[in-house]
Amino acid sequence: MLGVICAMEIEAKGLISLMEEKSEKNIIGYKFTRGRINGNTVVVALSGIGKGYAAAVTALLISHFDVTEVINLGVCGGNIGTGKSIVADSVVQYDFDTTAVGDELGQLDGFDSPYIRCSEMKSRIRGDIRGVIASGDKFISKADEARRLASQFGAVGFDMESGAVAQICSKAKVDFAIVRIVSDGGNADEYESFKVEAAKKGVKTIIDYLNCR
Repeated sequence: MLGVICAMEIEAKGLISLMEEKSEKNIIGYKFTRGRINGNTVVVALSGIGKGYAAAVTALLISHFDVTEVINLGVCGGNIGTGKSIVADSVVQYDFDTTAVGDELGQLDGFDSPYIRCSEMKSRIRGDIRGVIASGDKFISKADEARRLASQFGAVGFDMESGAVAQICSKAKVDFAIVRIVSDGGNADEYESFKVEAAKKGVKTIIDYLNCR
């Protein structure tokens, strides 16, 4: 079964609207919608914005539903042009800092690198570009911040949830992929203009993946 984690309603509602045999479950304030899309059973989880929420909903999804694959779907900022889709090769939490005790910036406890590699299922998902997504609890709203993430981590995109999803899935040994549609280049006004179209493209990416399974 495929689990899809979305931070915002705008990202989730397109998939939920396509479901048949739909049912909802609320677990400690998080909403999970299960149904069938083109013959495939899918659970869509709505996390809320930020890594804390994303980690919680990922753990609940894995522990309460029989998911074998997880996709974190949503919009993001990026350095590759608005409307492009990114399928992550790896994710880094750029705001996790234990460098004072000798770790690399972004290296999580229990991991041997700042970069968490996505599962091989990523190779079956169509995207405009593949690369690193930098994840942190901050909306990147300035071009110089976007350039810094690109320079420091090789990031082609930046978001606020995928690092936590990758962290929990890796620890649980569940296959996962990160799919992001670029809604802006680090500009809040641009984000507001393009987030609806970006969300639509994200839904199409998931449907294409389901159809090729």
